[in-house]
Amino acid sequence: MVRFIKEDYAYFIMDNDIGIVIGTGIGGQKSIVETLRDSGFQVSTTGKMWPRDHYVYFNGKYIKSDSPGSIDGNAFGEGGNILTGEGFLLVSDMAYLHQHVSENLPDNPSYEQIRKAIIAEGEKHNLRARIHVAPTGYFHGRKGHSHIDMFSLLLPKQKLLLLDTHYGKGAGSAKEYEAITEEEGLRLIKYDGSQDGIWYPLNSLVLSTDRGETVAVDGKAKSLVNLLESEGIESICVDMPQHSYPAGKIRCQTNTYNLKDKPEDYMRND
Repeated sequence: MVRFIKEDYAYFIMDNDIGIVIGTGIGGQKSIVETLRDSGFQVSTTGKMWPRDHYVYFNGKYIKSDSPGSIDGNAFGEGGNILTGEGFLLVSDMAYLHQHVSENLPDNPSYEQIRKAIIAEGEKHNLRARIHVAPTGYFHGRKGHSHIDMFSLLLPKQKLLLLDTHYGKGAGSAKEYEAITEEEGLRLIKYDGSQDGIWYPLNSLVLSTDRGETVAVDGKAKSLVNLLESEGIESICVDMPQHSYPAGKIRCQTNTYNLKDKPEDYMRND
């Protein structure tokens, strides 16, 4: 790890071979770029919409969506479906809607059939990871969002999983999260995402640093910043535009990659 000192503030970057690519979405690309660069992270930009939905980078391997934002794509390459832990993945239970998964399911499948089909599909990618199917709320009251990164935040090094009881709703009461966190040795914190009057505050970017983890958050999410601080986790506050029903926030507009690679190689050419 490398530490940068600027004036009286310490800046930390991720492992030397990891960079961040920042694309477009609801706006705020310039703010994300400048804030992360000023904080010492290695950043590149792309004109692509929602880089997180183009590929998943895990254990040095890129899984491409090929059709980001569409149910015709690869569910395991659609980053909104996936939260990456240390040796494990959380995968949206709505990933079953993707064609290559649903073809292996009967009409009106049970939740257990859906779970097994998603795990089997993930194993085809040889990710060498434990795969946990994570509730979105759709099967627990039809509330929430199909992309789990809109209402949950995983900090693997800190052994924390934050779950938004407002924007997650049905997912927030799903017993499956209790079982997942127990199995992986995580602590589950339920967080009310409505406190600061902004949308999807947990759609934040978790960065591995020499202090453990730093989280780039919407600067208006004061309650989230305070919560992270109480857990000893550093935050980087980004000035983000505010929209109702945004398709994504900071995490969706970013992705990580190995600096020896070109992230554009893993993004769909429209």
